Amino acid sequence: MADKDIEMTDTKPQVPDSVRYRKLLSVLDRSLSSVVDTFRLEDLQEIFPQLAKEIPTKLADSHEQISSYLRNSANGDFQAILMQYAMASKLADLDSLVADAAKRWDAGVEPVADLSPEAVNRSRAKAIKKRELERLKAKLAGMETENRAAIEHLEQQRRVLAQEQKKLEASMELADKISA
Repeated sequence: MADKDIEMTDTKPQVPDSVRYRKLLSVLDRSLSSVVDTFRLEDLQEIFPQLAKEIPTKLADSHEQISSYLRNSANGDFQAILMQYAMASKLADLDSLVADAAKRWDAGVEPVADLSPEAVNRSRAKAIKKRELERLKAKLAGMETENRAAIEHLEQQRRVLAQEQKKLEASMELADKISA
């Protein structure tokens, strides 16, 4: 049995140690407690006074089961969201960045990047311009395809008109010969 318990804990994903992640879990726990604590046994006894008199232990057990279910369900949903967005590792990375920045600040090192409003706007503008360039390239490719199709259609029409012109000239020559 002890081996199985060890195996189960070994298969648990490792969560990076993060001050912000622990704080987030603490806030979750306090929030769940404040919500679940509003579902009080006394209120349930007031709603079901007959059951409270006849089988108070079963009503208390039911209250405990419902509270436990609410807590576990909400906690499971929250954990799924944390896993989906990889919050543990992202918050650990943020902790690391903040710690590195604090060390650089304490060491008197200049900031790594220029975060002036102009620099931020330039970086945003660059991203917007890149997206616009990609959109325009795609539009140009579409127009080039349309133009090639239109040129091919025009060339085909020219060939047809040239053939019609030759037939018309031949018919006029024949009409000239016959009338002469």
